[in-house]
This record gives sequence, C-alpha cells and structure tokens, in this order.
Amino acid sequence: MARKYDHEYKVQAVKLAKEIGGAKAAKELGIPEGTIHTWLKTTGRRNHDASQARERAG
Repeated sequence: MARKYDHEYKVQAVKLAKEIGGAKAAKELGIPEGTIHTWLKTTGRRNHDASQARERAG
C-alpha cells in the first residue's frame, strides 16, 4: 500500500535532501530513496519550467 505525504512534508524532505544528500535524507526520514529522488526531479522540473516562463514573458 502506497503511503501518502502532504505537500509540506515533501518540501521539507527535498530541502533536507539538497542539504545532506538524497540517500542520507531518505534514511533519516525512513522513506524510500527513490521517493526522495522522484521529488527532487519533480521540483527541478517545476523550477526549470517557471524560469523558462519568466524568460519568455520578459
């Protein structure tokens, strides 16, 4: 059964992963390393899309 995580938890987990690394963050939080990496990729894609939109608008 898949566990559900709220948005704020994901944001904090990604922040921690950027500070100490995905593997360490996953171990510390007790969640699968793949979950952290998926959130990191999703966050990076959103940031990239937002910056491209600002460039097009500017």
